Amino acid sequence: MNAKRVRFPIVVKRGSCAVKIYRDCKSTGTYYRVAYHIGGKRHRLHHNDLNEAIAEAEAKAAQLSRGDIDAVQLTGRDRLVYGRALEAIRDHRLPLDAAAIEYDEARKLLDNVSLVDAALFYSRHRGRGITHKSVANAVDTMIAAKTAKGVSAVYLSDLRYRLGAFKAAFHCDVCALAPNDVASFFERLRLSPRSYNNFLRTLRTFFTFAQNRGWLSKEINLLAGVEKRSEKSAPVEIFMAAEVAKLLENAPADLGTCLALAAFAGLRAEEILRLDWADIDRRPGFIEVAAHKAKTATRRIVPITENLTKWLAIGPRGGARVWPHSKAWFFEAMRNAADNAKIKWKQNALRHSFISYRLAEIQDVNRVALEAGTSPQMIFRHYRELATPEQAKSWFKIAPVVVTNVVPMHDKT
Repeated sequence: MNAKRVRFPIVVKRGSCAVKIYRDCKSTGTYYRVAYHIGGKRHRLHHNDLNEAIAEAEAKAAQLSRGDIDAVQLTGRDRLVYGRALEAIRDHRLPLDAAAIEYDEARKLLDNVSLVDAALFYSRHRGRGITHKSVANAVDTMIAAKTAKGVSAVYLSDLRYRLGAFKAAFHCDVCALAPNDVASFFERLRLSPRSYNNFLRTLRTFFTFAQNRGWLSKEINLLAGVEKRSEKSAPVEIFMAAEVAKLLENAPADLGTCLALAAFAGLRAEEILRLDWADIDRRPGFIEVAAHKAKTATRRIVPITENLTKWLAIGPRGGARVWPHSKAWFFEAMRNAADNAKIKWKQNALRHSFISYRLAEIQDVNRVALEAGTSPQMIFRHYRELATPEQAKSWFKIAPVVVTNVVPMHDKT
C-alpha cells in the first residue's frame, strides 16, 4: 500500500470496536503505531511496515469484538501460537486451558509417548472397525458356531472346558485384553505340558475367530507372551498302595468313585468325565467305554475288579453322569484331595498305576493293552517291571472301609 495516498489515522472497525493506526516520521525513518484501548488503558504496538500494521489492527479489532481480551494483549509469536491453538480445538468446544491440562495428563500416563501414536494404536485395536464384544459372549458365539458346523461332541466338550475357564477369568470385552493379561492366565494354569499346549491351541483358535469377526484387531497378538512347552516324555510315575488309600480316604464320595475308576480300571480322565452310570450297569462285571467316549475312538470293555465293585457300590448317583460336575472342578478336586491327604499329586499316575499293577498281576501285555485302550508297544516301552506281583495284590485289595458298629434306627410309628 502507498502510504502517501492514505489519510492517517487509519481506523479499523469490527462491530463497535475500533483500532487506529498512526504514522510517525522521524529522522530514523517512518513507523506506524497501532493503538487501542482495553479497560480504559491505551495500548500501542509499533511496526515498520504499513501492511503489517494494518494486519495487526484487523486482528486486534476482531479479538476486541469477540471479547477475547487475553488474545488482544499477546504480541508477536505468542499471538500467532495462541490463535493456532484456539483454531485447533474449535470443533471440540473446549477451553484452551482444559485442552492443555488434558494433553499434559495424557502424556504423563503414556510415559511421554506421542499422543497421536497412542491414538493411532487405540484406533487400530479398539476403535475404528472393532466391535465391542464381551469375552463371555464371544465364547458362547464360537461354541454355537462350532456346534452348528457339526464338530464332534468330544471337541465341543473340550472347547467348553478350556474356553469356559478363560471366560470365567475375564469379565471384559475381547478388545480390552492385553498380552500380559493372557500370559498371566497361562501362568496360573497347573497343568502338564500337553494340557498346557492344548489350552494354547484352543485360545489361538478363539482369538482368530474373534479377529475374523471384527471383535479383536488383527494387528495384536494376545499370545505374544506365551510359549509352547516341551512335551518330552517324562518318566512314568505310579502311586504306592498306601498313597492311593490315603487319597481315596480324603476324597469326597463322588470324586472317590472317579478316582477308583482311574486306579482300578485304568480309565482316562476324559473317559471318566463322559461316563454314565448306564455304562457301568449295562454289562454286569464290566465297564463299557463307547467309541465316542474313548480317546482312541475305539469301543472297549473293561473288567470290574473285586475291590472296584465295592467302590462303585457306595458311589453316590446324583444323575446320569458318574461325575455330575464341571471338568474344571474335577481336576481341582483331585488336586485338593491330594493336598488334604498330604501326598504329591502325580499327573496321570492313577492310570499309570493301574497298567503297571495289572501287568504285574496277570503277566499278559496284550490283555492289559486291550483293557487300558492302548497298544502293546506302549506297554513294553513304559510299564514293564514297574511293579511286582506282591505290590499288585496290595493295590487291588484297596477297598472302602466298612463300618460295622452302626445300629440302624427304626421308626416306631
